[in-house]
Amino acid sequence: MTNRLLAVILFLFVALAASYAQQDIFVAGAGSSPYTTIATNANWSGTGPGTVSNNFIFQPVDPNEGFCLFVTNNNPTNAHNFSVSVSQTGDPSLRQFTGKTGQWFSVPTNLAFPVSVAANSTSGINYKTTASAGIVVTITGNSGAAGSPDTANIFAVQTTASACGSLPTNAVQGPFQQNSNVTNAQNFPVLVGGLQAPGVTSFAETAHIGTTGNGWLIDGGVCCQSWASGFVTPGNFASATFSKTMAAFGTQQQGEAVIDVLPMGSMGAKGWTVGFTRTNLLEAATDQNYLTQSGLLAFTVVGRFVNPPAGTTILHHFNKSSSSANPAYKTATISCSAACEVFVNKTTAQGNTCTALTIQNMQLGNNGVVQAPNANDIAENNCTVAAPTVGWQIFDIQLGAGATYQLDLSGFVNFHNAAGNGGGIDFIENTAVAAGNVAVTVQFMEQ
Repeated sequence: MTNRLLAVILFLFVALAASYAQQDIFVAGAGSSPYTTIATNANWSGTGPGTVSNNFIFQPVDPNEGFCLFVTNNNPTNAHNFSVSVSQTGDPSLRQFTGKTGQWFSVPTNLAFPVSVAANSTSGINYKTTASAGIVVTITGNSGAAGSPDTANIFAVQTTASACGSLPTNAVQGPFQQNSNVTNAQNFPVLVGGLQAPGVTSFAETAHIGTTGNGWLIDGGVCCQSWASGFVTPGNFASATFSKTMAAFGTQQQGEAVIDVLPMGSMGAKGWTVGFTRTNLLEAATDQNYLTQSGLLAFTVVGRFVNPPAGTTILHHFNKSSSSANPAYKTATISCSAACEVFVNKTTAQGNTCTALTIQNMQLGNNGVVQAPNANDIAENNCTVAAPTVGWQIFDIQLGAGATYQLDLSGFVNFHNAAGNGGGIDFIENTAVAAGNVAVTVQFMEQ
């Protein structure tokens, strides 16, 4: 056999194989009418020209429209399964899909494939392909079946609607393709939903809250709690409830109810109850619901001096650089038996030759060991040399004889800094008090 003959045979073999492979078929004249005939009497079996298994390319009439794809099964006795993928392009000159799939991008629909079309019947599939210059419809997964004729007709009708056929008034329907199992006539006025297991391939579901029932409902896990399960609700606190007997569905079903909005707060070891929320960080730092008595993080410290000379340190709270705690302040209570002026300053180091003050945990009971402050969280007063200040004075408090003033320190925090020398806050009596005393109490928590 000559080389020329071998070349001719190879050419004929390749041409024959190509004629039976899935091919790009451009549907001429589709851009002139919203009614497009894609294929008629196309065989269900095989691929290539004369079959349903091809890449059918057509141009839309209007870029604001999508289309409904109608597949009619002409087989009088057997149903057919098939899959469809639709892609669109913005390039009006693009006439090729095979080998150039990167120039097209996929368009979703509301069905999961494969779909089935019964004998002597038609299936409609809706696609929203707005802003398209070209559309390709690729049909795969088809096979032959007994019955004659074993063929199909394929049509596309361009439309702005979101479904093939009639929709309820004011209906809104979007894609829910992923393993769709939405039935019950799919007649929701507005279909809102999600996935049964978000983050993985799973069934689409209508929107609901809770673990039982359908639609919007409030579910406490067992029945009728007006907040979700997981909160501590001992028997000595009653939870607000609602229920309705639904004889048609059994007592496990929940009925309609007005949803109540309940501010909630922890009542220590008693659990949670409604009607308030905590706004005081010291209450949060002593809450027995989630802190043991040996783990309460709220502290108080008192500094007092009788007949203080000018410049006396009444109280200095300081956090060393090696501390692992970050104090957050709440209040400072200042009282003077005689007229006084107290400066509140930011400090950068400890004072010299001071008297140590004891920081007390705000757990008052003696039924166990209470949480001690961090070893590097210290307090002092009566310093020979006051702690150095830097930057800015925080407050200047002037009081008359017998006056008491509570200073709100909310928002002031003291982060430890291993690269620095530490920092703190001090209370200095500016002028001498010859016959009287000055006292300062500071409350804070260690974060």
